Amino acid sequence: MNTEPFHTGPAVADAMARRDAAAYMAALDEHRMRKLGPQLAWCFANEYYGAKMRAAGISDPREIRSLGQFRALPAFMNKAWHRESQAESLARYGHPFGMHLCAKLEDVLHVAGTSGTTGLPTFYLFTKKDLELSFLTLTRMFKFCGLKRGDTVLHLYGLSMWVAGTTMIQAAESMGARPIPLGAEAGVTKALQYIEMCRPSALFCTPSMLSHLVDRAPQQLGKPLSAFGIQRVMCGGEPGLAIPEMRKRLQEGSGAKLYDMSGGAWTNAACDCGGPEHMGQHVWGEDYCFRYDLVDPETRKPLPLVDGAVGEAIHTGLEYEAAPALRYASGDVLRLAVGECPHCGHFGARFSFVGRADDLMNIGGVKVYPTAVKEVVESLAPAISGQMQILLDAPPPRVVPPLKIAVEAAANVVEGDWAGLQEKIEQRLHAALKIRAKVTLVAAGSLATSNLKTRLVHVVPAGKPVPAQP
Repeated sequence: MNTEPFHTGPAVADAMARRDAAAYMAALDEHRMRKLGPQLAWCFANEYYGAKMRAAGISDPREIRSLGQFRALPAFMNKAWHRESQAESLARYGHPFGMHLCAKLEDVLHVAGTSGTTGLPTFYLFTKKDLELSFLTLTRMFKFCGLKRGDTVLHLYGLSMWVAGTTMIQAAESMGARPIPLGAEAGVTKALQYIEMCRPSALFCTPSMLSHLVDRAPQQLGKPLSAFGIQRVMCGGEPGLAIPEMRKRLQEGSGAKLYDMSGGAWTNAACDCGGPEHMGQHVWGEDYCFRYDLVDPETRKPLPLVDGAVGEAIHTGLEYEAAPALRYASGDVLRLAVGECPHCGHFGARFSFVGRADDLMNIGGVKVYPTAVKEVVESLAPAISGQMQILLDAPPPRVVPPLKIAVEAAANVVEGDWAGLQEKIEQRLHAALKIRAKVTLVAAGSLATSNLKTRLVHVVPAGKPVPAQP
């Protein structure tokens, strides 16, 4: 286990040694304020962030003297504003990297990004310093997962400009590992061929890709995936490993330890500890990133950062140069845990993803996240394949009951048993979540999936067909 201390000062290390949760969070708050002074000054000089701060009543960043003052400020950025900032910089300055670019353009040496739900790219930028700090925090995470110098890692995240693409590959190289950058774009058949030939000790991939590998290995390679010596799989990008039944199925099918991770943007790095149960993602960037600044998703008021708190995360990079996250409303609803991990014993902060703030469904007055629905449906394994879709007539939050769900039956479940299985799923959803659902069973392999990220929620106007496997 990697127990390398954070660069946060003796008070944090002392609180960790004494297993004192309150003292730990208080010491982290002091550390954050020390970092925020210079960071706020850096961002205030930028035309985008300077205008945001002045609009919030801040004429001089030195007016922010406490973390409470900082946390009471509104969000300065979210995904929609991020894309607007990029469009404006393209129109005004001829580059798409945003009005919130604080560093000189010539100092930006690494670009990553995601397509987002609209298909428009959202860029993440790195100066040399930003990249070095990202490698530092990601390497902490990799070491915690047991990755070491000389390990062969088959990289199966998307390579096309994702933060988990080249950024993660370079971070693994920086610690002396041997990543093979195949990418999800190569497909499952090619990925299995590489596994058979290269015998990697570790994989980087989404839970969906791992599920495809587990399902296809016996047919394509003549052996289960667990026969190829994969020791650890570091997954991210979508929910799955926090769901007990899915975690168990993928652990058994791969024969590996599974680690649920997130990270790459603005020196964020977090992962769970690879146990049989998900205990939350340990935070490995406390010294450089304020990842779990939680606010109430409706009132936008800051929440006490104590064990068990649930809220939307506001993301702030504490020492970032290029295009920093400064009070970035991530949309991630997290549950915070503070203390000793029941599985690995590491003391610190952990978080679990509850859902996306913009995915919250109000089903006849009952508020439910899609991931909660998926967790209940997964409890019917092995009678189901693990693939499902929530089908909405219009974007959330308002959903008129019953909630429509398409669920793939397992290949060995005969169609004559589908009606009873549908009813069982509906009853379990009502018992667990207090919602009415209308479940439609479909044949295994008929729902659309992806090697990158598989969407759980689909807005399908009434009368349109269920999205099918391409």
